[in-house]
Amino acid sequence: MRALWSRVKYPALLLGGCHGWEPAMQGGAVQRTAKTSAVMIAVCYAVLVPSMAALLFLSHGPMMIAVTSAFAIVAASLLLAWATESAQFLVSQSLALAILALLQVLPEYMFEATLAWNRLIEYAAATMTGSNRLLMGAGWPLIFFIAYAFSRRNGSPIKEIRLDARQSVEAFFLVLATVYSFVIILKRTLDIIDGIVLLLMYVTYLWICMKIPEESEEEVEQVHGPAKTIIFLKSRALRLGIIVLLVATGGVVIFSSAGPFVLSLLEVALMLGFSQFLFAQWMAPFLSEFPESASAFYWAGTVRLSPMAIGNMVSSKVNQWSLLIGTIPLIYSVSIGHLAFIPLSPLQVEEILLTAAQSAFGCVALLKLRFTWKEAVILFSLWFTQFLFPPIRIEITAAYLALSAIWLVYYRNQITIFGQFKKSMIEHVLPSKMRQRSLTIP
Repeated sequence: MRALWSRVKYPALLLGGCHGWEPAMQGGAVQRTAKTSAVMIAVCYAVLVPSMAALLFLSHGPMMIAVTSAFAIVAASLLLAWATESAQFLVSQSLALAILALLQVLPEYMFEATLAWNRLIEYAAATMTGSNRLLMGAGWPLIFFIAYAFSRRNGSPIKEIRLDARQSVEAFFLVLATVYSFVIILKRTLDIIDGIVLLLMYVTYLWICMKIPEESEEEVEQVHGPAKTIIFLKSRALRLGIIVLLVATGGVVIFSSAGPFVLSLLEVALMLGFSQFLFAQWMAPFLSEFPESASAFYWAGTVRLSPMAIGNMVSSKVNQWSLLIGTIPLIYSVSIGHLAFIPLSPLQVEEILLTAAQSAFGCVALLKLRFTWKEAVILFSLWFTQFLFPPIRIEITAAYLALSAIWLVYYRNQITIFGQFKKSMIEHVLPSKMRQRSLTIP
C-alpha cells in the first residue's frame, strides 16, 4: 500500500494535477499508450458485463456461478488496481492511502465477510490462512526470482533485495501482528477483543504511514498501463471521472459477486469430490491475489523497483494479518446478534499456527531490511511442499520455527528495523517539542 505512494517524485503537485509531467510523454508514445490502455479497459468491461449478466440472469448451478463470478471478480479487481494506482496522483496523500488500504483487500475482505456472515468459520479460516501463506510463500519469492532473472539478463545478477529504511514501518507492524497471532493460537479462540486489537493495530499503522513522507526519486513514468494514461489526461475532470467510474464499477461488482463465488466454490468442491477446506483455502486466494500481484511483479522486472515490490507485498501482508482477521469476529457477532467468541477447532489451530510460523520466518528475514536468495528459496520450497502435501502441517511449522531461530541467532548483529522505525517515529511522527527532547537524550 504505502509502497505505491513512493513513486511520487513531486507530492506537492497532487492537488494541482499532472500538467508538469506532460513533456515526459509526447507524440507517438502518448497515442500508443492511450490505445493500449483503452483496449485493456475495454477488454475488462467486455468480460465483466456479460459475466455479471450471466451471473444475475442466466447462471444456474454452482459451477456456472463460480465461473461467471470468477471472471467478473478478476476484471473488477484490475479496474480497481488501475483506478487506485492513478488516484494517488490526484488527491492528498492521506486520502490516497486510505483508498488504497481499503480497496487493496476488498476481494479478500468480501470472501471473509461472506463466510463469517454465513457462520462458515472453518472456511473463513481456510481462505484467511491460504491468502496469507500464498502472499508470503509464493508472492515474496517470485518477486526475487523475477528480479534475479532480469538482473542476470542485464549481466549483473542480484543476490538480495535491499529494502528502503522507511519500509521498516511495514516490517515493524508485521512483527507486531505476527506476535499477536501466537496469542490467538494460545487462547484457541478468536473473539471481539482480538478484532478490536487488530483493527487498532491497522489504524495505527495507517496513521503512521500518513505521517511519514517518501524520499523516493522515482517519477510518474514508472506507472504503467491504463493508470499511466489516466494520469496524463489533460482534463482533471476527465481523470477524476474515469477513476470514479472504475472504482464504482469494481467495487459494486466485487461486492455483489464475491459472495456467490465463494459459496458456489464450496459446492463445486463437493461435486468434484475435493476437500471443501482445501478448495476454499487456495482457489479463492489465487483469484483475489492475482490482480494485486501483477503490479508488484512488473516492478520486480525493472530490478531497480524490486524493493518497492517487496514493500507492497509486506504492506499487503500487514493488511491481511490485521484488518482482514480483525473483521471476522466482528462480522460473526453481528450475524448472530450479540458479541461472541469463535472457538478454534484443532484443524484451524494447526492452520493458523502454520501461517504464523511462516510469518515469523518472513519477519526474521526482514529484520535486517534485506531479502536474500536463500530466504526466497526457503519460503517458496516450504510453501510449495505443504501445498502439495497438506497433512504435513506440523512438520512444516516446525521447520519454519527452527529456521526462524537459526536466522535470528545468525543475523542478530544485523537487525536494523527497530532502530530505523524509532528514527522514523522521532523524525516524522512525534510532535516537534517531543522530537527535540528525544534528540537531546543521549
